[in-house]
Amino acid sequence: MNDRATGDLPLVSIGLPVYNAERFLRQALDSLLAQDYANVELIVSDNASGDATEEICRSYAGRDSRLHYHRAESNMGAIWNFNRVFELAHGEYFTWAAHDDVRDPRYVSACVAALRARPDAVLCCTDIRFIDDDGRVIQVPAHVAGTRPVGKTARERLRQVARASNWYDVYGLASTAALKRTRRAVPTWGFDVVVTLELCLRGPVVLVPEPLFSYRQPAAKAQAELAGGLGGQGGIGVCWSCLTIELLRAIWLAPFRMPTRIAMAASFLMNFCVLNWRVAAHLRRDLGANVRASMRDKKWGRSAVLLLISAMVYPLYNRVTRALYRRGRREDVWTGSVTGAELPKQP
Repeated sequence: MNDRATGDLPLVSIGLPVYNAERFLRQALDSLLAQDYANVELIVSDNASGDATEEICRSYAGRDSRLHYHRAESNMGAIWNFNRVFELAHGEYFTWAAHDDVRDPRYVSACVAALRARPDAVLCCTDIRFIDDDGRVIQVPAHVAGTRPVGKTARERLRQVARASNWYDVYGLASTAALKRTRRAVPTWGFDVVVTLELCLRGPVVLVPEPLFSYRQPAAKAQAELAGGLGGQGGIGVCWSCLTIELLRAIWLAPFRMPTRIAMAASFLMNFCVLNWRVAAHLRRDLGANVRASMRDKKWGRSAVLLLISAMVYPLYNRVTRALYRRGRREDVWTGSVTGAELPKQP
């Protein structure tokens, strides 16, 4: 299928990185191939799955020429796989997809219409419906539902990303040209948050105010287990201070003058490390070890930044705030939600 066969509709690429995804994969593929938008390509990159994933994908590819299946010889990790599907894409617009989420048939067409109405926009997201393993709609607390970063200015969008505790908009429909100006998936835990921030700093984000995206809440799975598959054989551990460093680097690489970048970095540190108490509580756990490691390795610039973050976080979070955090964690477990960065669900 090409542009000439579909009039003036721009090509939309959907990148689906998978690994041992047999349980929900058919539902995801059905929803992506049922889009009412005519000019779509679906790129599936299989990280050497050992279950029925390959069989399922080849069966679908044999029935629908829009699906292009690629299989790695060994598991290269989620970060490699997320970048791989983007490298294989040809579309003017691009969206990552997860093997267990579901999109409404109008998702792509609604997002393309919103982006074409705002040529300066870099990303389109929709409202989100949360579903359980059986596909039933579930209610989640406000902090789990997240906040769409649709502020009018880059500073407003930066603040929205920094004050959230769950992030989903890496699965929105993005301008391919805008994505090429980002670093895409960097080798760190929480790279999806970094991609989202880098897009938000490069242009407006538009919202389709309908729940056209159904996000499947993963079963209670430890963050360490999710993070372990990010880097392939070597693995990447959960590291909130590492994520903070990469988010600061995203600000530093943004296309702004130096004074603006400094002001944005200061705003980010305050909103992410201090005012976002969930993030601050996580930072308390790994800052000390990472400061020591940076100093041991003589990474003086990194050490200075981590010491600055430590100076902001430690004095302000006393026993009272830690007690509030523990109470919040108990409530999160009770609701079945996952506090912290929503890791891409394909290791």
